[in-house]
Amino acid sequence: MLNIDASLIVVFLTVWVLIAVLTKIFFNPLRKIREEREAKFEENRKSLDKALESFEQTSIQIEEQLRAARVVAQTTREKFEHEGLKEKERLLEGTNKACRSQIEEAKEKLNRQLESLKKELESSSKRLAERIEQRLLN
Repeated sequence: MLNIDASLIVVFLTVWVLIAVLTKIFFNPLRKIREEREAKFEENRKSLDKALESFEQTSIQIEEQLRAARVVAQTTREKFEHEGLKEKERLLEGTNKACRSQIEEAKEKLNRQLESLKKELESSSKRLAERIEQRLLN
């Protein structure tokens, strides 16, 4: 059978001393470093979550501001287009009035010239008729 002698107790005590020394010197610092690393990792994960949440909120705000700016830009564009069309109509109306007045002036001038030419033609035709009459009578 088994004999329990002093060497078994020495081996048993040596193993326990070795476990105690390894735990104190190696396992405890390793466990401490691992816990610190996990704590930092968890802290970084929380910071990342906060940053992502902040980013999403900021991007939503920016998108809303862009939508509002697009609406304002479209409204402004439509306003300027409307004002431009009104100005174009006003300018065309002014140009049409100026053209009509020039046409009326030209008509009046042509009518005056026509009347003067009619009078001139009438006097010329009278003189020509008198000359023809004198030639026929002579």
